[in-house]
Amino acid sequence: MNIFGLEITGDHARILLALFGGLFASFGFLAGRLSRHRSAIAFKREDLVSSTVATEFYGFESLPDGGIMLHVVTQGGAEPIAAVFTNTDLISRVQRAAGRHPGLLLLKDAVAHRMMMDEGKDRITGHDAKANLDFVQGRAVREDFVLFGFAAYAEHENGHGASALHDEVARLVQMVVSEQNIGALADPAIVARLQVAHAGYRPRVGRLHDFAKEWHRLEALPRAERTSATDKIWRVVVRTSLT
Repeated sequence: MNIFGLEITGDHARILLALFGGLFASFGFLAGRLSRHRSAIAFKREDLVSSTVATEFYGFESLPDGGIMLHVVTQGGAEPIAAVFTNTDLISRVQRAAGRHPGLLLLKDAVAHRMMMDEGKDRITGHDAKANLDFVQGRAVREDFVLFGFAAYAEHENGHGASALHDEVARLVQMVVSEQNIGALADPAIVARLQVAHAGYRPRVGRLHDFAKEWHRLEALPRAERTSATDKIWRVVVRTSLT
Protein backbone atom coordinates (compact mmCIF):
# COMPACT_ATOMS: atom_id res chain seq x y z
CA MET A 1 0.00 0.00 0.00
CA ASN A 2 1.32 3.43 -1.00
CA ILE A 3 0.31 6.61 0.88
CA PHE A 4 1.75 10.01 -0.11
CA GLY A 5 4.55 8.25 -1.95
CA LEU A 6 5.41 6.08 1.05
CA GLU A 7 5.10 2.36 0.81
CA ILE A 8 3.25 0.95 3.86
CA THR A 9 3.83 -2.70 4.60
CA GLY A 10 1.85 -4.93 6.94
CA ASP A 11 4.44 -4.48 9.66
CA HIS A 12 4.24 -0.69 9.29
CA ALA A 13 0.46 -0.83 9.48
CA ARG A 14 0.54 -2.82 12.71
CA ILE A 15 3.01 -0.33 14.23
CA LEU A 16 0.86 2.64 13.18
CA LEU A 17 -2.29 1.02 14.55
CA ALA A 18 -0.54 0.41 17.87
CA LEU A 19 0.64 4.04 17.99
CA PHE A 20 -2.84 5.38 17.19
CA GLY A 21 -4.35 3.04 19.76
CA GLY A 22 -1.93 4.28 22.38
CA LEU A 23 -2.67 7.91 21.54
CA PHE A 24 -6.42 7.35 21.76
CA ALA A 25 -6.02 5.57 25.09
CA SER A 26 -3.87 8.44 26.42
CA PHE A 27 -6.38 11.05 25.27
CA GLY A 28 -9.19 9.07 26.89
CA PHE A 29 -7.27 8.81 30.16
CA LEU A 30 -6.48 12.55 30.21
CA ALA A 31 -10.09 13.45 29.34
CA GLY A 32 -11.35 11.27 32.20
CA ARG A 33 -8.91 12.81 34.68
CA LEU A 34 -9.90 16.32 33.58
CA SER A 35 -13.58 15.51 33.95
CA ARG A 36 -13.07 14.10 37.47
CA HIS A 37 -10.94 17.12 38.39
CA ARG A 38 -13.67 19.52 37.26
CA SER A 39 -16.28 17.51 39.17
CA ALA A 40 -14.14 17.63 42.32
CA ILE A 41 -13.72 21.39 42.02
CA ALA A 42 -17.48 21.82 41.58
CA PHE A 43 -18.10 19.66 44.66
CA LYS A 44 -15.59 21.57 46.76
CA ARG A 45 -17.09 24.91 45.77
CA GLU A 46 -20.73 23.92 46.18
CA ASP A 47 -22.36 25.93 48.94
CA LEU A 48 -24.62 23.36 50.57
CA VAL A 49 -25.93 25.81 53.17
CA SER A 50 -28.09 27.40 50.49
CA SER A 51 -29.59 24.10 49.33
CA THR A 52 -29.87 21.64 52.24
CA VAL A 53 -31.10 21.56 55.84
CA ALA A 54 -30.23 19.03 58.56
CA THR A 55 -31.64 18.80 62.09
CA GLU A 56 -29.02 17.86 64.68
CA PHE A 57 -29.52 16.79 68.29
CA TYR A 58 -26.52 16.72 70.64
CA GLY A 59 -25.89 14.21 73.41
CA PHE A 60 -23.08 14.03 75.96
CA GLU A 61 -21.46 10.96 77.52
CA SER A 62 -19.14 11.12 80.53
CA LEU A 63 -15.90 9.23 79.94
CA PRO A 64 -13.73 7.39 82.51
CA ASP A 65 -10.83 9.80 81.93
CA GLY A 66 -12.97 12.77 82.95
CA GLY A 67 -13.66 13.87 79.41
CA ILE A 68 -17.06 14.23 77.77
CA MET A 69 -17.89 12.64 74.42
CA LEU A 70 -20.07 14.67 72.10
CA HIS A 71 -22.59 12.63 70.11
CA VAL A 72 -24.34 14.16 67.11
CA VAL A 73 -27.68 12.65 66.06
CA THR A 74 -29.08 13.80 62.74
CA GLN A 75 -32.84 13.45 62.64
CA GLY A 76 -34.07 12.21 59.27
CA GLY A 77 -30.97 13.20 57.32
CA ALA A 78 -30.43 16.31 55.22
CA GLU A 79 -33.35 17.63 53.17
CA PRO A 80 -33.64 20.20 50.38
CA ILE A 81 -34.49 23.67 51.68
CA ALA A 82 -37.58 23.69 49.46
CA ALA A 83 -38.88 20.61 51.30
CA VAL A 84 -38.54 22.30 54.69
CA PHE A 85 -39.65 25.86 53.99
CA THR A 86 -42.64 25.75 51.67
CA ASN A 87 -43.11 29.48 51.04
CA THR A 88 -41.04 30.54 48.02
CA ASP A 89 -40.28 34.01 49.38
CA LEU A 90 -39.17 32.51 52.70
CA ILE A 91 -36.93 30.01 50.87
CA SER A 92 -35.22 32.88 49.01
CA ARG A 93 -34.70 34.84 52.23
CA VAL A 94 -33.28 31.83 54.07
CA GLN A 95 -30.93 31.02 51.17
CA ARG A 96 -29.63 34.59 50.99
CA ALA A 97 -29.05 34.74 54.74
CA ALA A 98 -27.44 31.30 54.91
CA GLY A 99 -25.16 32.11 51.97
CA ARG A 100 -23.48 34.78 54.08
CA HIS A 101 -22.52 32.15 56.70
CA PRO A 102 -23.36 34.33 59.71
CA GLY A 103 -23.53 31.52 62.26
CA LEU A 104 -26.94 31.59 63.94
CA LEU A 105 -29.50 32.98 61.52
CA LEU A 106 -31.60 36.06 62.13
CA LEU A 107 -33.58 37.05 59.04
CA LYS A 108 -33.83 40.79 58.49
CA ASP A 109 -37.56 40.62 57.88
CA ALA A 110 -39.27 39.94 61.23
CA VAL A 111 -42.21 38.10 59.68
CA ALA A 112 -39.88 35.87 57.63
CA HIS A 113 -37.77 35.10 60.70
CA ARG A 114 -40.83 34.11 62.70
CA MET A 115 -42.02 31.91 59.81
CA MET A 116 -38.62 30.20 59.61
CA MET A 117 -38.55 29.53 63.34
CA ASP A 118 -42.17 28.35 63.38
CA GLU A 119 -41.42 25.78 60.70
CA GLY A 120 -38.35 24.75 62.65
CA LYS A 121 -40.51 24.25 65.75
CA ASP A 122 -42.89 22.06 63.77
CA ARG A 123 -39.99 19.78 62.77
CA ILE A 124 -39.21 18.77 66.36
CA THR A 125 -42.51 19.00 68.29
CA GLY A 126 -45.89 17.31 68.15
CA HIS A 127 -44.79 14.00 66.61
CA ASP A 128 -46.18 11.79 69.40
CA ALA A 129 -49.90 11.51 68.63
CA LYS A 130 -50.77 9.82 71.93
CA ALA A 131 -48.90 12.49 73.90
CA ASN A 132 -50.82 15.18 72.01
CA LEU A 133 -54.13 13.56 72.88
CA ASP A 134 -53.11 12.99 76.50
CA PHE A 135 -52.06 16.63 76.77
CA VAL A 136 -55.32 18.10 75.41
CA GLN A 137 -57.30 15.71 77.65
CA GLY A 138 -55.35 16.86 80.69
CA ARG A 139 -53.54 13.57 81.26
CA ALA A 140 -49.92 13.47 82.40
CA VAL A 141 -47.21 13.55 79.71
CA ARG A 142 -43.45 13.90 79.78
CA GLU A 143 -42.25 17.38 78.86
CA ASP A 144 -38.68 18.01 77.68
CA PHE A 145 -37.64 21.59 77.05
CA VAL A 146 -35.19 22.10 74.22
CA LEU A 147 -33.62 25.10 72.54
CA PHE A 148 -33.18 25.38 68.81
CA GLY A 149 -31.90 27.77 66.18
CA PHE A 150 -30.78 27.65 62.55
CA ALA A 151 -27.04 28.00 61.94
CA ALA A 152 -25.00 28.44 58.77
CA TYR A 153 -21.22 28.25 59.00
CA ALA A 154 -18.55 28.39 56.31
CA GLU A 155 -16.67 25.16 55.56
CA HIS A 156 -13.23 26.78 55.45
CA GLU A 157 -13.37 27.84 59.10
CA ASN A 158 -11.69 24.49 59.85
CA GLY A 159 -8.37 26.02 58.83
CA HIS A 160 -8.28 24.64 55.31
CA GLY A 161 -7.93 26.73 52.20
CA ALA A 162 -11.09 27.86 50.48
CA SER A 163 -10.53 25.40 47.61
CA ALA A 164 -9.64 22.37 49.73
CA LEU A 165 -11.90 19.41 50.44
CA HIS A 166 -12.86 20.02 54.04
CA ASP A 167 -13.29 17.68 56.99
CA GLU A 168 -16.82 18.93 57.48
CA VAL A 169 -19.34 19.66 54.73
CA ALA A 170 -21.20 22.77 55.79
CA ARG A 171 -24.97 22.96 55.45
CA LEU A 172 -27.81 24.84 57.06
CA VAL A 173 -28.27 23.10 60.42
CA GLN A 174 -31.17 23.25 62.82
CA MET A 175 -29.32 22.91 66.12
CA VAL A 176 -31.36 21.31 68.92
CA VAL A 177 -29.89 21.47 72.43
CA SER A 178 -31.37 20.27 75.73
CA GLU A 179 -32.07 23.17 78.06
CA GLN A 180 -30.44 21.22 80.92
CA ASN A 181 -27.09 21.22 79.06
CA ILE A 182 -26.97 24.87 78.13
CA GLY A 183 -25.23 26.00 81.32
CA ALA A 184 -22.38 23.52 80.88
CA LEU A 185 -21.95 24.45 77.22
CA ALA A 186 -21.47 28.08 78.19
CA ASP A 187 -18.57 27.13 80.51
CA PRO A 188 -15.23 27.22 78.63
CA ALA A 189 -13.68 24.75 81.10
CA ILE A 190 -16.36 22.15 80.38
CA VAL A 191 -16.30 22.80 76.65
CA ALA A 192 -12.54 22.18 76.68
CA ARG A 193 -13.26 18.65 77.93
CA LEU A 194 -15.56 17.83 75.02
CA GLN A 195 -14.22 15.08 72.79
CA VAL A 196 -15.46 14.11 69.33
CA ALA A 197 -15.48 10.89 67.35
CA HIS A 198 -13.45 12.36 64.48
CA ALA A 199 -11.98 15.70 63.38
CA GLY A 200 -15.01 16.54 61.24
CA TYR A 201 -17.07 17.03 64.41
CA ARG A 202 -14.57 19.38 66.08
CA PRO A 203 -16.17 22.62 64.76
CA ARG A 204 -19.45 21.63 66.41
CA VAL A 205 -17.86 22.10 69.83
CA GLY A 206 -17.23 25.78 69.17
CA ARG A 207 -20.65 26.19 67.62
CA LEU A 208 -22.37 24.70 70.65
CA HIS A 209 -20.40 27.09 72.88
CA ASP A 210 -21.54 30.02 70.69
CA PHE A 211 -25.11 28.71 70.87
CA ALA A 212 -25.00 28.61 74.67
CA LYS A 213 -23.53 32.11 74.93
CA GLU A 214 -26.22 33.49 72.62
CA TRP A 215 -28.95 31.91 74.75
CA HIS A 216 -27.49 33.41 77.92
CA ARG A 217 -27.31 36.80 76.16
CA LEU A 218 -31.00 36.53 75.26
CA GLU A 219 -31.95 35.48 78.78
CA ALA A 220 -30.14 38.52 80.19
CA LEU A 221 -32.21 40.92 78.07
CA PRO A 222 -35.33 42.61 79.50
CA ARG A 223 -38.44 40.73 78.38
CA ALA A 224 -39.66 43.86 76.58
CA GLU A 225 -36.66 43.62 74.25
CA ARG A 226 -37.30 40.02 73.23
CA THR A 227 -39.77 38.76 70.64
CA SER A 228 -40.25 35.60 68.63
CA ALA A 229 -39.33 37.64 65.55
CA THR A 230 -35.93 38.70 66.84
CA ASP A 231 -34.66 35.78 68.96
CA LYS A 232 -32.15 33.57 67.13
CA ILE A 233 -32.96 30.75 69.57
CA TRP A 234 -36.39 29.53 70.62
CA ARG A 235 -37.35 27.46 73.67
CA VAL A 236 -39.97 24.79 72.91
CA VAL A 237 -41.42 21.75 74.65
CA VAL A 238 -41.38 18.24 73.20
CA ARG A 239 -44.13 16.09 74.74
CA THR A 240 -44.00 12.30 74.89
CA SER A 241 -46.51 9.82 76.26
CA LEU A 242 -45.81 8.22 79.65
CA THR A 243 -47.45 4.93 78.59
